[in-house]
Parts: sequence; structure tokens; C-alpha cells
Amino acid sequence: MGLRSRISVINGFIKHPDDIVFSISNWEKLKYLIAAIAYDFGIAFIFIIIMNALSPVLEPYENLLNAESYTIWVSIFIICIFTPFLEETIFRLPLKYERNFLFRGISYLLKKDLSIFWIKNLRMIVYIFAATFGFVHLGNYTNTDFIFYVLAPIIVGSQLFAGMIFSFLRLKLGFLWAVLGHFSHNFILIMLAFLFFHNVERDLVDNEQVRIKTTGIAFTVERNPSFSCDTLQNGNLLCLRAENISLQSIIDTLSPNQLLTIRDNDQLDLDLFSKAAEGYSKKEFIEVLKENYTFKKAADTSSSQ
Repeated sequence: MGLRSRISVINGFIKHPDDIVFSISNWEKLKYLIAAIAYDFGIAFIFIIIMNALSPVLEPYENLLNAESYTIWVSIFIICIFTPFLEETIFRLPLKYERNFLFRGISYLLKKDLSIFWIKNLRMIVYIFAATFGFVHLGNYTNTDFIFYVLAPIIVGSQLFAGMIFSFLRLKLGFLWAVLGHFSHNFILIMLAFLFFHNVERDLVDNEQVRIKTTGIAFTVERNPSFSCDTLQNGNLLCLRAENISLQSIIDTLSPNQLLTIRDNDQLDLDLFSKAAEGYSKKEFIEVLKENYTFKKAADTSSSQ
């Protein structure tokens, strides 16, 4: 059985969930796990494309997870081990009637066997748990206006689908396989963040007037923050060097009288070198930052002060 056949089996489960465990070897279960994660990220990629297309509308919605930064090892523990085990215990362990202690407790109090009801309504139960898992992730965002809730299924679309994938792993392979699938999902995200954002250099501008280069810091590093800046009498920048510091701190230092708030917590190294004798104006520098980073709108900024 190849990848396409296994994905077809997963689709069959999504349409009609059941809790009949596969009687297969661990090697075959591992193949299903790999197929499930590949399918999960394939759908997630589609949602990324949709969200990029809707970026002008989604721009105000800040992900609170970006406000926290940890070392890569702490991030792996929290995001890849602790969180998957906790969320799977809450959202997937109870999918088996014999492990749903709340429902069994209700059954005991009512002195009525509810297992038949559970079996008959398992499809809806799986959908409810998967939907709850997905929509709980809306709590990661700040702005919650009407449009936010209209777009909610897209904003957490990948989590909604992941909820079904983890439900498949839990009911067809076993609880530990669901935890392992969740771990794999989050671990891949951590590694992608490390590869594409941590210590990745970007030239924001490099022309005859100025060169501005940044190096992203996705995970906390053991290095003291530093900031140095040389300016001319007119205030124009000759050079600027910032290490392991938030972009917001740089903006506040250069433009203390402006209400400019960066949307996400971008920690970085930044180098600015003016190639012109007259220096580079702070206003132009801020404009460059606005072109490359997302700032909160003026109304959002003033309301948060």
C-alpha cells in the first residue's frame, strides 16, 4: 500500500469516523503516521496560500505566540512534548468511550448505559472534538472583530484539519500514535522556524545610499543585548548596530515621539551603514522597516497605550 492508498484510507475515516483499531504491525502504523503527517502539511500549505492571498485583511490579527521567545530546547519541550501530550489527553484520549471518564461518570449517575449512544453518534463526536481543538487556537490571536470570526475557519483551518488527522491516529492506531503525530507536526514547525527564521540574514536595502541588514533571532540566545548609533548634527544616521534586541526597542529609541508599534515581537541583529556623507534619515529608515515588517495600525496602537 502506497502513500496515495493510505491517504485514501484517511479520507474514508474523515468522512465516516469509526473506532475500529487497525490490526497491523508497528512498521505499518509508522507508514500511516508518515502518510498522515504528509497529508496534514499538504493541507496546511494550501491554507498558507489562502492566508497569504488574504494578508491585507488578516494583517491586523496578531498571533500572541510570537510575543514569547524561548531557547530552542525549551521550545522543543513546551511545543513538541508538553503541549502535544496535554492537548491529546484533552481532545483525543476521550474519543474512546472507555477512556471518556466524564461521559462514563454521567452514565453512572444516570444509571444508564450510554455506550450505544456513543457508538451511534461517534461521527459527530469526533467532529465536535476536532472542531473544538481547532477553534481553541483562536485564543492565540488578539484582534477579535466581526471579520475575524468570519475568517476564523481559515485562520485556524490547518488546526481543524490536524484535529481530524490526530483523531484518525488516535482511533485507528492508538493514543500514543496520536501523541507521536502531534509531536511530529510541532517538531517539523520548530525545525522550519529554525531553518528559515533563526540566524537568517536579510538585506533590507543595499544601494548607493545605504545598506541595512538584519539577522533574525527566532529563539532566545545567551547574548547580552546591545545598541550603538552614530549620527550627524542633523540627526541623520551614519551607522547603527543592534544585537539581540527587539525591533520595537530600536524604533522607540529612534522615534520616541511617534506612536509606532511593531505587530510581532521581532528579535534581531541589525546593521545600518550609510554610504553617503550626508547620512541616512531616520524617517527613511522607518519607512524601510514599514516595508519589511508589519506595524499595528494607528488606531490599534493608540488603544493599546
